[in-house]
Amino acid sequence: MKIAVALFILALGSAGCASTSPKDGFKDLAAQVEKQSGHRVQWDQGGDDDRKVADALTKLLANDMTVEQTVQVALLNNPSLHAMYEELSIAQADVVQAGLLRNPVFSAGVTTGERDALDPNIIFGVTQDFLDLLMIPARKKVAKAQLEQVRLRLVDEVLGVAARTRTAYFMLQGAAQIVAMREVVTKAADAQIELTTRLHEAGNFSDLDLANETAAFEQIKLDLGRSQADLVFAREDLVKLLGLWGNAAGGFRIQSGMPDLPADEVTLDQLESSAIAQRADLAAAMQQAQTLAYAASLARSTRWTGAISLGAEVARLKDGRVVVGPNASIELPIFDQRQAVIARLDALVRSARLMVRGLAIDIRSDVRRARARVVTTHRFATRYKDVIVPARENVVRLIQVQYDAMLMSVFQLLLARQMEINAYREYLESVRDYWIARSDLERAVGGRLPGARSAVAPPAPAAPAMQGAPDPHANHKP
Repeated sequence: MKIAVALFILALGSAGCASTSPKDGFKDLAAQVEKQSGHRVQWDQGGDDDRKVADALTKLLANDMTVEQTVQVALLNNPSLHAMYEELSIAQADVVQAGLLRNPVFSAGVTTGERDALDPNIIFGVTQDFLDLLMIPARKKVAKAQLEQVRLRLVDEVLGVAARTRTAYFMLQGAAQIVAMREVVTKAADAQIELTTRLHEAGNFSDLDLANETAAFEQIKLDLGRSQADLVFAREDLVKLLGLWGNAAGGFRIQSGMPDLPADEVTLDQLESSAIAQRADLAAAMQQAQTLAYAASLARSTRWTGAISLGAEVARLKDGRVVVGPNASIELPIFDQRQAVIARLDALVRSARLMVRGLAIDIRSDVRRARARVVTTHRFATRYKDVIVPARENVVRLIQVQYDAMLMSVFQLLLARQMEINAYREYLESVRDYWIARSDLERAVGGRLPGARSAVAPPAPAAPAMQGAPDPHANHKP
């Protein structure tokens, strides 16, 4: 009995010291996010730190943001992330609840057998579930495992938002540069159609040739319109991730040039083992399997005991004395030995462990696939930069020389210039695809790659200059 009283007092003391604040859990979450991504996270709860973060966001949004600055804005300002942080509060509350005793049960009853001895003829009683007291440590173990699972899952959610923001950033950068390139192409086509119209009016161009040139010009304008629409959509995708609205949604700016290709790609060895070691979603899945195993163990430990309650009954005798007697009850597990609960938990444990295995296989495959994309897109972009674009520039230079010597027609020169610009546009697309592939690889690995890019990256090279259209009345070879 003394042991039971001691445990009861200890349980009351631990319940009084328990805190529902999720600050410690969020502190661990923030530390892991910063370690794996290099970015800060802040949970907006109206304190001084939140006001400092708001000031920092204002300063970031006032300048042309780099990709890393844009990711930082998303992690600090995305309202969906702040909503998910409340899951830490829920899980922490569950930990506190798991450490609390069930309330004692008060009872009162009228007896007829002792009416000559009792005054009044009522027996009062109070009981407490003793087994519940003994199960507090096990319940808290399960609840703390669930809290850790929630924390790891939220880390993965934060890193996912960072990866999506990085991808949206490069999509917006690429869309803006492609629009600029198509505008150059449209200007060149406009000059060509003007020349074609004048030659047609002078009788030097057939109706069929004019119709073909006109149709091609309309297609070029349509392509420009599509690219402009893609630019609007890409910006809105980034706006959502940044959590901006109103003037801020339309006023923020990013750097105008995509980062150039790195001269040498970083080593991509041992990425699979790194991913298995640091992927938060895999750690969360493993923690879920462990949590279910704890719950199954708890269910087994109580399958033959059921509820055990201890208490006391109090009554007043007619001579004025108060008598107290012990009371005890135990649940008889005759019909329900928790076999269904245990079977269900065992199935969930097996399923969770298989899910961990499957996720680990998927992660390794995702890393290999993302690594192949990085290598392939880097090779393609380098080929465009070092071979295709210079070759197109050389073609334009050679045709320009022959055009000046009246050995090439103006249409050959304009076509060569359009092909040069198209090659450069494809180069920009390949650079964009490379940085997106690299971002996907970082996401697959679960952290920054070795030799990660700096926050301020060198801009992409300028678009090739487009000279004015030749004079159709000049004495050149038609």
